[in-house]
Amino acid sequence: MSKYSIVLKHEFMSTIKRKGFVITSLALPVIGLVGILVGMLIQNINAQPDTSEPLQVGYVDNTGIFSGYQDQPGVVLVPQTDSQTAVDNMLSGELDEFLIIPEDYINTGIIQRFTMQAETNPGGDITYAISNFLTSNLLDGKVDTDILSRVQNPFALISTVIDETGQPAPGQGGIPNYIVSYLFGILLLMSIFTASGYLLQGLSEEKENRIMEVLLSSVTTRELMTGKIIGLGLAGLIQVAFWLVCAWGLVKFATNTFGDILGALSIPADMIIVCLVFFILGYFLYAIMMAAIGAVTSNVRDGQQLSVIVTMSAAFPFYIMPFILDGGDNLLNQILSLFPLTSPLTIIMRMGIGIPVWEIVLAAILLALTIWFFFGLAAKLFRIFLLMYGKTPSIKEIMHLIRQT
Repeated sequence: MSKYSIVLKHEFMSTIKRKGFVITSLALPVIGLVGILVGMLIQNINAQPDTSEPLQVGYVDNTGIFSGYQDQPGVVLVPQTDSQTAVDNMLSGELDEFLIIPEDYINTGIIQRFTMQAETNPGGDITYAISNFLTSNLLDGKVDTDILSRVQNPFALISTVIDETGQPAPGQGGIPNYIVSYLFGILLLMSIFTASGYLLQGLSEEKENRIMEVLLSSVTTRELMTGKIIGLGLAGLIQVAFWLVCAWGLVKFATNTFGDILGALSIPADMIIVCLVFFILGYFLYAIMMAAIGAVTSNVRDGQQLSVIVTMSAAFPFYIMPFILDGGDNLLNQILSLFPLTSPLTIIMRMGIGIPVWEIVLAAILLALTIWFFFGLAAKLFRIFLLMYGKTPSIKEIMHLIRQT
């Protein structure tokens, strides 16, 4: 067995046995399951028969044309002979409120509403009930039931994005694609904050405890760094695979309660492939940067302080997600997509709304070149700083020592 494999196996096994790693792996599925159970509880509560009395709304019809369709969802329209009768009935508690439909309603559309409580706007139920009541009476006998239903619910909007050729574009966006992009983005960030964090913590602790001297007597710095990064990468990918399998199972479970969710999440294969590619590239870029920070710093505290730069850069697109999702192919999105430190999460997010193929290809090339550059730089930092103790060197000292080697 090669030394690379020995380091890889040790790092992989020690990572998956960590309590924090196990808890983090199980936490996401448990939270998802709890969310579904809460949703089921709310649905069961809402599904129980509504024993509350419908709202009693009186109306004085001065036009003489509103005499039917008085039973609306949650509301009963009660005809009144005049406004004084309506006031008396409301004061006695027989009515919750009442309306006056004036003679010139057809021309003005104005209806006067009287209540005993001040409010900013009428509730949605009462507004819907009044609208249905008026529409149904106005069109009664003039149109068939299908047209009446369409007037009450005029449209269900379906949007299609077309490209320069006039054909439907590959990225149509929508809630399902947005959910998958959001999910991969969250998983990428969680991997950065867990597996990559373990790499930084492990290196710092090994330096502080002088275990690094023993390790480097048996392996080279490149073998140590490569084994640690790949070992942690495999642990991270297994964690993500476990999350995805659990997510699939949770969706299947939720489908039986909330409808055909699984069908709504029919995602193109190319989207899954691109998300996986940038997930892996992004993970290895951040892991290499964490390894470099762990090699340079002399203790865990200094390493965690420097690692904030990496984690904030990785998470920056997440903070401005609304602008990215609404920005389309603007200059900001292009910059964030091509800049290596922000491209993994930005590309993943933009896959849900559509992104030109050339941006994906160029971003992958730039990201791969950046990984290659930082890998070489991290290897050099490993050789220089792994056995250096004491105060963490400044940026100027680091650059000076790199140029000398």
